[in-house]
Amino acid sequence: MHRLLVLILLAGLLLPAPAQQPTLPPFHPATVVSTVEPTYPVNSVAFGTVILEVHLSETGEIEQVRVLNDIPPLTRQAEQAIAQWKFRPARLGDRPVPSVVPVAFTFVRPDLWPRFGGAQPKR
Repeated sequence: MHRLLVLILLAGLLLPAPAQQPTLPPFHPATVVSTVEPTYPVNSVAFGTVILEVHLSETGEIEQVRVLNDIPPLTRQAEQAIAQWKFRPARLGDRPVPSVVPVAFTFVRPDLWPRFGGAQPKR
């Protein structure tokens, strides 16, 4: 029994030490500095959530917008609004880095607003 314990202990000493993982600097995601709300299309009865994937540069500028959930009468309004948003870039440690930010715009038909706790729009 003692020989087995000694062999197990010696085997542990002969194994290489696990490599130390390098520590990564902290990641700080991009933040929204200013927004513009989309307008609801006048002659539309569509509703739902348009989801956009916004690709940002190291300076926080929008480089590309990809549509992940398309609602044809509403997507254009969402894209026009997001084009006016301003972002502070993501950072890895002290260095700005490109990033991707998901943005969702939920459109509710004006005739449904009171049902969701909103006020009836002025006409």
